[in-house]
Amino acid sequence: MVFNDLREFIAEVEKRNDVKVVEGADWNEEIGLITEWQMSEPNNPLLLFKNIKGYPPEYSIATNLFGTPARTALALGMDPATRRLDIVRNLRNIFGEGFAPIAPVEVDYAPVKENIQRGEEVDLYKLPVPKWHAKDGGRYIGTGCAVITRDPDDGCINLGTYRVQVHDKSIATIYMSPGRHGKNMRNKYWERGENCPAAVAIGMDPVLYMGSHSDVPKGLSEYDYTGGFRKKAVQVTRGVATDLPIPAMAEIVLEGEIIEKQTVQEGPFGEWTGYYASGEREESVFKVKSVCHRHRPILQGNPPLRSPYFALAHNLRRSASAWVDLDKTIPGVKGVWLLDDAAFNMIVVVSLEQKYQGHAMQAAMGVAFSHATSYMNRFIILVDEDIDPSNMKDVLWAVATRCEPETDIDILRGMRGTPLDPALPPHKRAMGDYTHSTAILNACRPYAWKDEFPVTIMSTPQELEAVKKKWGKLFAR
Repeated sequence: MVFNDLREFIAEVEKRNDVKVVEGADWNEEIGLITEWQMSEPNNPLLLFKNIKGYPPEYSIATNLFGTPARTALALGMDPATRRLDIVRNLRNIFGEGFAPIAPVEVDYAPVKENIQRGEEVDLYKLPVPKWHAKDGGRYIGTGCAVITRDPDDGCINLGTYRVQVHDKSIATIYMSPGRHGKNMRNKYWERGENCPAAVAIGMDPVLYMGSHSDVPKGLSEYDYTGGFRKKAVQVTRGVATDLPIPAMAEIVLEGEIIEKQTVQEGPFGEWTGYYASGEREESVFKVKSVCHRHRPILQGNPPLRSPYFALAHNLRRSASAWVDLDKTIPGVKGVWLLDDAAFNMIVVVSLEQKYQGHAMQAAMGVAFSHATSYMNRFIILVDEDIDPSNMKDVLWAVATRCEPETDIDILRGMRGTPLDPALPPHKRAMGDYTHSTAILNACRPYAWKDEFPVTIMSTPQELEAVKKKWGKLFAR
């Protein structure tokens, strides 16, 4: 199933009785608190906040959109009953086979232009912008967003999910981490002595949102990537204050320019690591010249929390991409998993069937230098093919019983990091050195004597399946 916009996705989830409407919540921390509370619960619902305190009833906020594997699978066009590792396997097949990019199509009718404010009419505070966390430095309109920029050299359009803070009626900031394509494009304008045109789309179809925070190769637009992934072109319309193509079906779009020499204090903001690690900084102003929005706009909120499911398929997509990279050169890989509870990228588990001496370490090095998993990866855990890498109980049992610390742990240094790293020492932060180390834990049976390794007491999957089939009705609830 392909969703054309956020509303179609919410409507489908509602048909499945998986939406909870919350009336009268406060934009000031309360919506963020409810979102955090619910996301920590099993089988949590999509949250739709209506009649937000201090705002007219036509404005609403949607959060916890992808907070369960079922909604994640649905958003990706898969059966909601798909198991998490099977979602990764499906994505691995899609990425491995590849897909042809499909360019966006410009349309005459664009719902996002149903309401337009320009110049002095612009007032970002007319939108129910939340303060998500208690210690945030202000209100952040951009969490479930795509920041749109154009490369001044080749014209390539980039979409990136970056945090966007509101400072005044028409003043915002866009924080981009070092190395991001959007930041590189912005800097090119500044090097020419020009302001950087930009648009911020808030609330969009799930796959376009996923595309905006995917590692799309340089030179390929996320519009084209999204169209290829879902086998249907993204509909765009020409911006009203810029000539940028903006999503025609978006809920809200801000347009303006990023001005290098005008700055305000940005942050702090609770980030995906689970900490306020990046502090405050002077950030260049994003001067908003126009606001477009649909009738009864829905502000999409994906505030960072410790669960990776605040974003769409981030850990699943990276797991699949790393698996594809490993398959190109390394045989016997049975699964790759970025642990849910370990802040996105920080712990990667690889299950493989060892074929030769050094096979496990070769797989570890493949993960360490895969583009999908090299960023902020602190631990790589290698397990045998009998271990489900997405099952933390299995993984910890393998680490405890098959990893000998003296000989099976190695350290890589100088690995790619981020200023958001909470463990980054102050002296390195001051120098702009964001590198860190990565530990490799080999929890595979030692290859040299794996055939002599004690046999486990666990039954085979086939044996368990047979007994379930025979006795399942007795234990049905």
